[in-house]
Amino acid sequence: MSFRVQNQAKLSSWKFIEMWVDPSSDLPYVLMLVGDVDGSFKVYDPTEGYKMVYSERDYEKVKDFLLEDEYVQIRGRYQDVEEQAMVA
Repeated sequence: MSFRVQNQAKLSSWKFIEMWVDPSSDLPYVLMLVGDVDGSFKVYDPTEGYKMVYSERDYEKVKDFLLEDEYVQIRGRYQDVEEQAMVA
């Protein structure tokens, strides 16, 4: 089964995606923060089959979770095209 089919339900209602990296390891480790339309924020681990590793309704708490483990945000945020149109 393809990634798209397996993860369609997980990622079907996202507003934005941020990539966070732990640069302290030999091979940088990446986590994906997804802001959902329902107001929740979830952190997924791509190396573990996009397993959800953290979920919270407060963006600042999710950010603190990542920062306390020394992750840094990769500059920028990918937003859904419809979401970008609403912001513009």
